[in-house]
Amino acid sequence: MRKPRFAALAFALLWLAAFAYGATREGILDGVVLSGKGTPVAFAEVFWQTADGRAPHAVRTNGSGRFRIAGISQGLYEVRAQGLGMTSEWEHNVWVPAGHVASVTLRLTHRTARSGSRK
Repeated sequence: MRKPRFAALAFALLWLAAFAYGATREGILDGVVLSGKGTPVAFAEVFWQTADGRAPHAVRTNGSGRFRIAGISQGLYEVRAQGLGMTSEWEHNVWVPAGHVASVTLRLTHRTARSGSRK
């Protein structure tokens, strides 16, 4: 009788350890995009990638100018936003720790280049 009970306990402990290990390897990047006047920018596009430039992605802010990127690996990221015909500077080396939330504020300050514009 002890053998099945021990096997079940060992399996449960291994499963719990694997789950806990996987859960702590990911973090959340949370932020807001603001206009040059400091007001939130709804539906702005937010670009993010690993600090070495791999795995580029994009998300949009909500109606309050906020965005949340969950389930990303712990590490350094670069983040930039675009909206209202403007863009922000790249925020370099944004550290996203495992099991925690990193926050960033992106300010739109530079005009985006318009293709086909006249000189």
